[in-house]
Parts: sequence; C-alpha cells; structure tokens
Amino acid sequence: MTDYEVIVIGCGPAGMMACGELARRGIKVLGIDKKPRLDVNIRTASGYCFLDQPFNGEWIRRTPKDDKTVLEYTDTGFTVVYNGTMEGIHHSHMFSDTGKHWQASTRKKPFYHIFNPHQCHKDRFEWAQKMGASFMPGTVFMNVTQSESRVEVKVRQNGKDRYLTCKKLIAADGLVSKVAKVTGANKARTNFGMKGPTIEYELSGVECPYDRGDMFFFGSGNFGGRAGGIIMVPSCHGEGVYRMETMSVLPASTATDLIEFFTKKSPFAHWFKHAEIIEVSGVVIEFLSPMIVPYLGNILFAGDSAAFGECLYQCAVMCGYKAAECVQKELEGKKGYDEYTQWWGDHFEWVRNPKRMADYTKRVLFPRFFTVKELDFLFDLSEKNPIVVDEADASPYDFTKMVMEQFMAMPEVPEELKQRMQFIIDADMAQVAQVVGKVQKA
Repeated sequence: MTDYEVIVIGCGPAGMMACGELARRGIKVLGIDKKPRLDVNIRTASGYCFLDQPFNGEWIRRTPKDDKTVLEYTDTGFTVVYNGTMEGIHHSHMFSDTGKHWQASTRKKPFYHIFNPHQCHKDRFEWAQKMGASFMPGTVFMNVTQSESRVEVKVRQNGKDRYLTCKKLIAADGLVSKVAKVTGANKARTNFGMKGPTIEYELSGVECPYDRGDMFFFGSGNFGGRAGGIIMVPSCHGEGVYRMETMSVLPASTATDLIEFFTKKSPFAHWFKHAEIIEVSGVVIEFLSPMIVPYLGNILFAGDSAAFGECLYQCAVMCGYKAAECVQKELEGKKGYDEYTQWWGDHFEWVRNPKRMADYTKRVLFPRFFTVKELDFLFDLSEKNPIVVDEADASPYDFTKMVMEQFMAMPEVPEELKQRMQFIIDADMAQVAQVVGKVQKA
C-alpha cells in the first residue's frame, strides 16, 4: 500500500501537465514543488514558441478563438487551451560588440509566436486542480529510495522532514534535476562544462527604435568589459514591453551586473531611460548530454530533467502529457517507460542526433567563432543586402544555419570566411565547447 499511485517532483510545465493528465485518467497523484504558489511562473521563460511548423517531432496547430488559443499537438495527440492570444513575430535582430546592426525579416509566416508564461502556467494549474490532482507547494525534495514495487520520497516542509510513498515517480524538476543527481541517473551523461546563471527582467516603457522582434546583444563592449550576452524578446503585454534574458557565467551576481550595466550605462541605455521593471526571474543553466534512457527503476525523468537544453514550454507540456500516458501503462503492467524512451528519442533531435546539441547552442554562441572586425564586416554587408524572405526556420536548431547561409550567399564575403561559416554549420558539440572554453579562459 502506498500514499499515492504517482508522485511528481517539480510542477513546471512538464510536471503540471503530468499531474493534470494523470488525475484526468483517474490516477491518484501528488505534485510537489518548492514554490509557495503554483499558479505563477518564477522561472526565466522568454515566452516564445514555434507553431505551425515542425519542431522536436511535433507540429502544433494554433487556432485562435476570441481571446483564447487552442493548441493541437497533432503527433502526440492532445489539445490544450491557452487563455490568451498569441502574436507572431516577423523580425530578428543582432547587435555586435561595436553596435553594428543585423536584421532578418519574414513577409508571411512569423519566425515564432509569443505568449504569456504566467497565463499558460495558471491555465495548466487550474485545469489540473479541476481534474482532481493534489499538490504540496512550499515543499523541498530531499531524497528518494526505491524498491522493485515502490518509491519512498523524503521532502521537507516548514522545516520538518516527511516521507511519502508511491508506485511510480515522475521527476520533472528541471535542467539541474536534484532527483537525477541523488539517484545517480546523470552518471552516463557528458557534462560539457558550460554552466551559468540567467536573470530575466520584464521591462515596460522600452523605447526601441527597431522593428518589433527579438534582439541579441553580445560582446564585452556592450557590457562594460564583461563577458556575456543579452537576448531581448517582445512581451505579450504590448508595445514597449520586453523580456530581457542574460547569458553569463558564475558567480550569479554576474548576471545582475550584466543587465544593470546594459540598461543604465551601455550604448543602448537611452532605450531604457523611462523603463520600469515589471518582474524579475532567474534560473541556473547547466549543459549535460540528454538521457538516452530517461528512466531508472520506477522513476521517469520528464522534460528538462532528462534534456540537453530547455525543452521550452511547448515541448515540456508535450513531455508531461506523454509521461502521464506512459506511467498509466506502467501501472497497468505494460512497458510504458520503454514507450516513453522510444518517443523521447524519436521526437527530440538532440537525442537521436548528437550534433543537434551543438546546433541548439550555436544560436547564441556562433559570434565567438568570429573576430569583432569580421562580424562588423558581415553586419555591414547585411545592411546593404537586407534579409527578407517569405518564411524561415528560426528554431534553435536551424537558426544559425540560416544566418550562415545568408552570409555565404553574399558575393563580397571572402572564401576564408565562407569556409569558417561552413565549419560552424558542421561543428559538433566538442568543437563548440572547445571554442567556448578558449573564450572563457581568455
């Protein structure tokens, strides 16, 4: 006899979806999370998703309905309702170390859509409660032990330790999963040595002079000599509102230093003269190779806990749904975990093709393959040869390939640079990590 049939550690988008779906199927489930409130998002989440295009083995069909949006996962086979509208973004920008500007635009199909992570999370929480899921907020996961037929979870709530039992456990506690660490599930994973804090500000009153779109700022010149970068994405809260996310190294204070310098002292500080902070969130990113087999005994690792990088909201929700479906099969005596493993490998590109780990990170790391002078040269050329297409694949996997191919098509680019760009397109994770390591040591 156990306290619950299933316990879910971590109630982010994957864990919350798993809780709701398990409860909908009549399974006694408990969601545990350290957050005191489960209807709000406190983790950095830029609020963009890739719809009406293939991404991680899924095609999500978006259907606006008044002030709501229906999202149909056409391959995995389920539908969720988001109580808000989504805006398509047609412009993408980059700014070099010296302030040179690059822009790409689409005429018809947007690069991606933006949404409100808070609303999305609130929607899933309210739905999960309605389905009958139980939750234990303000509770810290401490440890877990398991036998052939049950799992015992040690948690701490209000300074007191508690022990709970279940038949199956879903670990959905993020990229730095504590469940994975204490169980030894990370032993077979490669640590690429890239770890750092991220701070995200959402700001209103930003006076940006460029077309509404995402913006990538890099180079020490923009950050007072500090290494790092900032991604600025339009917020669903309207014109002049942006979510700004840092890319930085330890200690954690570096992230705050980056964004404070950028908004107050950088060449772009005048954009933020009248800006106001709406909210601040944060997270620590650590890059490990993905779990090839995302389960250990009775424990299934869902979403980011088994991933190389962020699954993003859209795919984390997908993982939560599939985890619930497969855990139910396990409870029925079927090989549900093997089914989830097959699905995980078939859908997430970084599992079935290790090079896609490198492609995913190149979205923000490719500038490190060039000198400041070379990037300024390329950005100047793009001003003369605007990149405007009907549609483009802007997913993290293929964005850099698209940019490099656009540069390579410009006749003024010398052959040596074209060869470098081809190298970037072809580079695997070891080659990317080597370049990043050299920059960090410098």
